[in-house]
Amino acid sequence: MKPRFSYLLILAVVLALFAAGCAVDNQPQPAPTPEPARQPTAVPEPSPEPAQGMETPAPDEESKPAAQLKALLPDKEGYEWVYNGFAEYGHELELEEIKEGKGKIIYAAEGEVFDMSDGESDRDFSLSVDFIVTSDSLVQEKNGEMMMDVFSSMILVQLPLQEGHTWNQSVEGEDGDQIELKCTIEKAEEQDGARKYTIVYQDQSSPYFERRVITEGIGVTEFTRLFRSEAEGQEDFEISYWLYGEASGFDKNDE
Repeated sequence: MKPRFSYLLILAVVLALFAAGCAVDNQPQPAPTPEPARQPTAVPEPSPEPAQGMETPAPDEESKPAAQLKALLPDKEGYEWVYNGFAEYGHELELEEIKEGKGKIIYAAEGEVFDMSDGESDRDFSLSVDFIVTSDSLVQEKNGEMMMDVFSSMILVQLPLQEGHTWNQSVEGEDGDQIELKCTIEKAEEQDGARKYTIVYQDQSSPYFERRVITEGIGVTEFTRLFRSEAEGQEDFEISYWLYGEASGFDKNDE
């Protein structure tokens, strides 16, 4: 009886171990983490070639002097400007040289302010004016203490040459202070086949103003500014000069 019982006990243990092994094998195993998909390496597309017949603009093309502004001045050397004005004021200039530089053209003029003292004054009446054309502006630089113009350097007109166009500029006054001017093309018109532009320059901190008329092929043909009176009880008033057309232009003997 004992051997049979031992045999049954051994058989029960074997069956129990076998059942435990099957249970372990049937446990769900965690799924392996998938590797990230390989992304294709991006290859940059080549820059498109310029269309046939089209030229790539030069880097400094925008800095060339503007043709519209060049047209406001005489097209060759030897032009003479003669101006008459308020209280027998007058001055004359001759276009001595047209010099081309990087991104600009300089029209260099020399002359003098008329000495109404018949030589009795010890003031310097000599005058030199450069008109400088850039890609967007016509600039005046003057050296002459007796000229009616106040500012030694200023923008006379700026593109676009359209009525109502406005820009601001800072200029140096006679006492060295900086003056802020609001500038406006007040009028653009055509007269005798030439375009004329009236520009007003208004000081932003005082009643002072200037007004110029610039005519194609000539330059400044009229100038007006406010004279600030320092005398007590005396009001400010306007002073002007204008082109004396009959005496201005190219020397007929040189043509």
